[in-house]
Amino acid sequence: MASMWDRQREADVVTAWRRGDQEAAREVVARYGPTLLRVALALCPRAEDAEEVVQDALLLAHRALGTFDPARGALQAWLIGITANRARQVRRGLARYALLLTRISRDSFVVSTAAPLQGDLELARQRLATLSPREREAFVLVEIEELSSTEAARAMGISDSTVRVLVTRARARLQRESDLPHALPARAEGRER
Repeated sequence: MASMWDRQREADVVTAWRRGDQEAAREVVARYGPTLLRVALALCPRAEDAEEVVQDALLLAHRALGTFDPARGALQAWLIGITANRARQVRRGLARYALLLTRISRDSFVVSTAAPLQGDLELARQRLATLSPREREAFVLVEIEELSSTEAARAMGISDSTVRVLVTRARARLQRESDLPHALPARAEGRER
């Protein structure tokens, strides 16, 4: 993988990926896979669902490469949007399944938690779980993955101002839950890519 990933390199890799170049696909996975997995882990109730979400998102992205327009945003934001959308589908599916089990008078579906990965990561996942799904998604995209609120809005299919409101609410809730004596700092937007 090239040490410098700029817009031209991204365009070259996307072109090669569209042609079916396996090396280009590997490069995309190596570059963005960890980011996509972090997003999926934050948005999915189970680690195994998150891994499946990333695989599905990459396959969906490959099939939809013809719709990717670099003029509308970076490849990373587009891939995160696909991943977040797939994670929302998984959450809805789990909710429908739980409702079905309730209707047929069986025990409710219990979402298993992944074995503790590491203390800090598990604590972060527990804190994020206190947020509503939309707050969690907006917070992860803006504060953890460092998308601008505009990019996060595009990925979530909502307005830029709604993203900012969701992130502000998430920060406030996390502040209350954490018992920290100081406020969580807001990430400055408008950084150079």
